Amino acid sequence: MRAMTTVAVVTSTLLAISGCATSGQSVEPAATAAPAVSISGLDEATASVCGIAQQATLGEGGYDFDVPTATQIVTLGKNSKSTIITAAANVLSVSTRQAQASAGQPEEATHLAELRTAMLKFQTICQDVDALVVSIEESKQAVDGETVKSTR
Repeated sequence: MRAMTTVAVVTSTLLAISGCATSGQSVEPAATAAPAVSISGLDEATASVCGIAQQATLGEGGYDFDVPTATQIVTLGKNSKSTIITAAANVLSVSTRQAQASAGQPEEATHLAELRTAMLKFQTICQDVDALVVSIEESKQAVDGETVKSTR
């Protein structure tokens, strides 16, 4: 089942990236800042992060393993409802700041390698859609539980 889910996500992501998405998926034009890929069970920010990570891995759509793409992933990742994505975005934000601060310095190559490694982790994380959906559901339950506690 997991293999089928992974294949479905990869296929739908590639279809969305290529502009051949099926009904039930929304895709913004390639000229926009972030691809909005709607995959069942994922919020828009999570799906967008996964779309950008896929495009960066393939070097498509103007995305690459670079500071501007990392910055965009961090921004979207902090709006994700998935705790897995937000945690990875926090790690990537540190690598992004270090890479920016080391520009033109001898340690720049090391920080860029760390940045690329952190970005590649998003591609790996996004392959497990089931885990992302569970993390979103758990996040919603935690928020709903806090709301119930605060109204008592």
